[in-house]
Amino acid sequence: MTDDRLDPRTGLFLVKNIGVTDTDARQFRRSVDRGQGTRLRRGVFTTMDRWGGLASRDRYVDHIRAVVATRRHDPVVSHQSAAALWGIPLGGAWPEAVHVLAVPAARVRSKNGVFVHRTAFDWAEVVELDGVLVTSPARTLLDLARTASFEDAVVALDHGINPRRATPEVLVYSDDLSEMLARCGSLRGSTKAQRAIAFARPNADNPGESISRVAIFSLGFPDPELQCRHPNPRGGWYYTDFEWPRFRLIGEFDGRGKYLKDEYLRGRAPGDVVYAEKVREDHLRADGFRVVRWGPGELADRGSLSRLLVAAGLSGTR
Repeated sequence: MTDDRLDPRTGLFLVKNIGVTDTDARQFRRSVDRGQGTRLRRGVFTTMDRWGGLASRDRYVDHIRAVVATRRHDPVVSHQSAAALWGIPLGGAWPEAVHVLAVPAARVRSKNGVFVHRTAFDWAEVVELDGVLVTSPARTLLDLARTASFEDAVVALDHGINPRRATPEVLVYSDDLSEMLARCGSLRGSTKAQRAIAFARPNADNPGESISRVAIFSLGFPDPELQCRHPNPRGGWYYTDFEWPRFRLIGEFDGRGKYLKDEYLRGRAPGDVVYAEKVREDHLRADGFRVVRWGPGELADRGSLSRLLVAAGLSGTR
């Protein structure tokens, strides 16, 4: 049931909002004690009915909005937090802290769940997104490439430069990012960023594939080709996640979403999807390819992934 005291745009209840009565504020505070509400920050609440149905990214966005709503001055949201607002994925979990920018001379410091990045920035790299000041997609990706783990940076970059995955306002190009990096006054993290930008690919289909490519690289295997096309004897084409033509080997990342999420099922039952995958693999094998599959478990234990690839016939030297 929708609570009409929540902001219809954000889903949050702010004690300081115009029109909020002392009675409403007391009721929300008491709802937390009764397990019917949750407190995101002093003076910022939402209902447990709403909170319980949110995905991890959406919960993090709530925390970002709570921080923005309670800061004395409008902050510039950046790094992982900006990625969350733009819908840019990361390789791992969303952080607990909310990331914001501050000019080097600012006296603000990181505390109370807010991580302050003191760095020079151009206001032309800041936009307003749904009422929040946030670094542009290009600046956000560049900040992640310079400061985040290689895996997180590649996942974000793969998304941002992929015209089929990134929204039009997020889509950027590797050359533009490299040029932007060259114009930066600071060299801090620039080598790390350029490495991530050079590694990113515009045709990785999902974060699992991006993380797989990082793992394959770290294990010393040859770089695979992505989304290679093969004819379907029944008409149309098959596209493979990873392919090493010299080894006649195809690699497929199978996340649970492939068999459960509506965007992949497209109205089909999970069993039908499994059967279609079997037929597809039979056709690929008939063309003289071996097929090796892995999932999140093998990415978490890269020794297992290495053994799978070696057993499938892939050489362990790049």
